[in-house]
Amino acid sequence: MQALKVLVTILTILIVVAVTVIAYGMYRKSGDPDFKFFELSGSSTAPDSSQLPALPTPTDNMKDSVNAPKSFGEIMLSIPAGCNISTVSGDGYRIFLKVGPTEPKCERVIVIDAISGVLLGTLRASP
Repeated sequence: MQALKVLVTILTILIVVAVTVIAYGMYRKSGDPDFKFFELSGSSTAPDSSQLPALPTPTDNMKDSVNAPKSFGEIMLSIPAGCNISTVSGDGYRIFLKVGPTEPKCERVIVIDAISGVLLGTLRASP
């Protein structure tokens, strides 16, 4: 009976330690998304090419910052007559302009680089 009590006490302590480590890891991960307790030696340290690098956090004095985006002035877009920009969205790196109404001559998505203002391309679907 004494051995069973010792076993239960040890397992209880292990559970408390495990929950504490998990809570600490979640706390650190919420502040630093790249946080890892340990790096597996077999894993590749090459950066993920499918993910773009993080943008700097905007600040009040961003105009004085080295990372401040440069003004790119005015961009002239070619949109057919009778069409207009129906929605604008972005992901921090690109601006997506959806052109409408829903007609074959109008339907397209224009992609613009958000930092430099360069027109990256136009996406059109043909029937």
